[in-house]
Amino acid sequence: MPDTLTRTQKRQKETKERIFRVAMELFLKNGFENTTVSDITEAADIGKGTFFTYFPTKEAIFKQLGEMTMEMMSTTAEEGIKAKLPIPLVLKNTIAASAEWHEANKPITQQMVRLNVSTEPNTPNKRRFLELLTNLIRTGQENGELNNDVDVQDAALVLAAIYFTAVSFWALTENVTLQERLESAVDVVLKGLSARP
Repeated sequence: MPDTLTRTQKRQKETKERIFRVAMELFLKNGFENTTVSDITEAADIGKGTFFTYFPTKEAIFKQLGEMTMEMMSTTAEEGIKAKLPIPLVLKNTIAASAEWHEANKPITQQMVRLNVSTEPNTPNKRRFLELLTNLIRTGQENGELNNDVDVQDAALVLAAIYFTAVSFWALTENVTLQERLESAVDVVLKGLSARP
């Protein structure tokens, strides 16, 4: 029985990934607004019921993208902590990992920003991002790498606001790389958070 369940779960994962991949291709080709659920189901060779099993709306596909980006950032942070890197560097690397993805997929990021997907308040991915930043900053304070006089949640909110604002401006207007924009902005915040000798 466990083998059947494993195969079923594997098939479900593959189906969800196929729907996601096909939808992204269509969004890039036709634009989000011009792509219908019917277009996605036809290209993915599935029924509408199957689509709605995995994604309650077309917009939910972008939320899946946010989950994937968040997973990548969490993995980058965990690797930095395991390698015992300084927390300011872990913070920079974590945000840089996301910037690299956005730069490699700018048309998708532009569509997300135009749809205001990234500006929705209090989504699960944003809460997870804030939690990640909060934990890293708290660890940095406990290690003496970051200033203890700064409220952890305030610092995390400032970093998150800088991140989302930088991504939005870059996606719609900037010629400078997102990596450069975020690195510069994060450096400003980290200088303010640095532990005083």
